[in-house]
Amino acid sequence: MKITLIILISLFSLSCFSQTKELTYNSLQSSLTEFLISNGDIRTEKIDDYRQGKSEIRLTGLFNNFQKEKLIDGIYSFAIGCSHCKAYFVIVDQSQYTILNISSKEGLNIAIQNTLDFCDRNKYCVDITKDYISRLISVYHNINKNPTAGYDVNCQRGVKDTKTLP
Repeated sequence: MKITLIILISLFSLSCFSQTKELTYNSLQSSLTEFLISNGDIRTEKIDDYRQGKSEIRLTGLFNNFQKEKLIDGIYSFAIGCSHCKAYFVIVDQSQYTILNISSKEGLNIAIQNTLDFCDRNKYCVDITKDYISRLISVYHNINKNPTAGYDVNCQRGVKDTKTLP
């Protein structure tokens, strides 16, 4: 009986007094930096500048713009802010984050699934969900697939006319 009471009191105190750490731009910065380094998106000579905070990663909310304080739930884009660099997205949800690595077709598929799940959990309307998904696809094709081109090369060489499509 005493052991059960002690366990119940311990569980009660943990649930009442445990606080979720707020997710801020500064707390997320090092994780985003390490992600970009692991993907080879930050040049070797600039790695120390990013790790020491001399250079920052650009983080922009897709609908709520940039915030340096507590990040609200939503999807943010991030990149190192130079020409010919890849762009990525991060989902902030209940003080946790998920980086959407859309540098490959497989990563894009996973990012679309994660985004759909996030939108479903938050009961977003179809227009917001559609906008999120179209941004993922656009960034993958227009930026990440051919970072030096700056556009989808398939649009230049592929099917251009919809008249022959069903």
